[in-house]
Amino acid sequence: MKSLQNRFKALIQKVVEVPKHFLFSTKTKQLLILDRFYFNNNNVCGHHLFLLDLKTKQLKELHIPRVTNSDMGYKIIASCNGLLCISHYSLDHESTIFLWNPTTKQTKRIIQQPPLLLPPNCLIGFYESNDFYVVRFHSFEVTKSDSLGKKAYAIRGEKYSLSKGLWRKIKGCDQNLILKGHLFWTENTVTVKETLFWIAMEVNEKVSHEMIISFDSCNDVISKIEMPINSSKDCVEVYKKLVMYNHKGDSCVGLIICLESKNMEQWLYLWVLCNEYEGVEYWIKVQTIGMFSTLERPIGVWKNEVLMATKKRMHSIRGTVALLPEDDIGAEFSYNLLSYEERYFPLHDVEEIDYFESGGFMFI
Repeated sequence: MKSLQNRFKALIQKVVEVPKHFLFSTKTKQLLILDRFYFNNNNVCGHHLFLLDLKTKQLKELHIPRVTNSDMGYKIIASCNGLLCISHYSLDHESTIFLWNPTTKQTKRIIQQPPLLLPPNCLIGFYESNDFYVVRFHSFEVTKSDSLGKKAYAIRGEKYSLSKGLWRKIKGCDQNLILKGHLFWTENTVTVKETLFWIAMEVNEKVSHEMIISFDSCNDVISKIEMPINSSKDCVEVYKKLVMYNHKGDSCVGLIICLESKNMEQWLYLWVLCNEYEGVEYWIKVQTIGMFSTLERPIGVWKNEVLMATKKRMHSIRGTVALLPEDDIGAEFSYNLLSYEERYFPLHDVEEIDYFESGGFMFI
């Protein structure tokens, strides 16, 4: 009888454990999300979003769900454990930020606290640490000037907890940060070991200065990181992109800088921010790629290899990674690359019943 009871308990335990395994299984495919966006006169005019299975090289088009009646555009912030954080350019503070699980086709709207801010006028990040968090930072001009009579600027940060459904102010996050102007988010964001990084521009009435902003989520500290110095005087920087790179067995933040000569020849440098000596950070150049066509764009790093793409294909130095569907859109294009894992994490808000895109393309 006792043996039968033990077997019954074991059976009940297996049945109870199934939902947990189903929701948080660690057996995930190697997937990438490829955001191909188009722009005219530096303004984004549309997106194509693809889900790529790296093993089978199968490409599936994704459609961003509509959470309001607004037809304004969106910006994909980050991907984290099966969820995407997306900023929707809407005047409705209840729908400017939302989470989306492409696997379950569910969304979760995050109500912003005043003031209503959208990129590039603020930095938004998304990460997981025993909970899912959204962070938002924005600069403002303080009423008092500094000792020299110059305008002074400060930064305010807020953090949203998905489990609690609440925002809280991040107190004292900018104690070690000196701003000389307003911050504008200019490129992508990456997260490395619970530290978030953004490429941002510091702008005042006289100058503009590009740099990297980092946020240590464990200690709630925000800092500035200067870019590596471009020693090539006969070329100009075309664009930059933050990536994650494994350097000597350690995950580090990397920076791709694409350069262009007067003859329209392009090449890129891949820099890595190292911290081998405690308290001392420095940039080292780990890769140089060139020359390559102006029709190609570096889109990110996968397994320490730089991925390049045209409108027709994505490739590395080893060969073609995926063939991309062509389009007849006569606009400049670029890419953002995000790692993705299929997870059945429930959001319980809005089902995916409508989309921004018509035929995979959306006009802003």
